[in-house]
This record gives sequence, structure tokens and C-alpha cells, in this order.
Amino acid sequence: MVLTSCKEDETTAPNNSPTPPSGLTFKVDGTLVTADSANAVLYTLGVPPNNREIDVFVFQGGSQVLEMHFLPKTGPQTAAQNFNEAWLTYETTSSHYHSQSGELNLSTCDTTGNQLEGTFNFVGLESGGSTTKNITEGNLIVTQITHM
Repeated sequence: MVLTSCKEDETTAPNNSPTPPSGLTFKVDGTLVTADSANAVLYTLGVPPNNREIDVFVFQGGSQVLEMHFLPKTGPQTAAQNFNEAWLTYETTSSHYHSQSGELNLSTCDTTGNQLEGTFNFVGLESGGSTTKNITEGNLIVTQITHM
């Protein structure tokens, strides 16, 4: 098994401004969603064995529609509800749908150059419920990462 990790520059100043998504799109039960903005945070989790995580927050029309937690590395990560791989959540005004299955696959993870690119899909189960949402054809592009 070969693992690659993101490059990191601890001296980069934080930038909390959302960045244009440059093609950040996904489908919810077959309906296309195009995001307005996204921002990312690279931080120390403090939970072995990984210790580092990236959070991505995606917005449409001023509301958060996706929250993604994942390891700072290229390649596929299984979507589940834990911090060992990727925890992906689709959000509506009334519910959160947490990943039960699926995948996040980063083709670019450059925390020095502040660039994330990849694809994602997952089946999200409603928090406290039994309804699911199928998130497919997700494209993730982020060009700013806050370093904490």
C-alpha cells in the first residue's frame, strides 16, 4: 500500500474568506447543485493515528450545503461517519445527511499551494431518521486553505 500526503507550510497566514468554487458541483438524487463558494481549513485533530484533517465547507445561496472532513492525502478515501477516512455531510435547512457509503478521491492535495481537487459521491442517512440522499457526480475544487 502506498500513501501520499499533502505538502504543508506552517507559515501560511489564515484566510477565512470563501473562495469561488471554480466548478464545485454535485447532484442530489439526480438534481444538479452548483455551489456559490467553499472554504477549507487544515488543522491538527489530535486523534491518533492521523492527527491532521481538512474540513471543507460548501455554500449555495448563503446556506451551507456540504461539510466534508477528510485526511490531507491524495487518492481514494472511504466515506463513512468517522475521522479515519472521509466524513461527508449533505445539509438542508431541516436535516443533515451523513455519509454511510461512497468515496472521496483527491487528485490534488497541495496545502502549500492551497489547492484541493477531486471527486466525491456518497449515500447520506438523515441524522436521527431513515431517509437517505444520494450524492453523485461531485466535483471539488478549492483554491484557499486556512492553516491552523
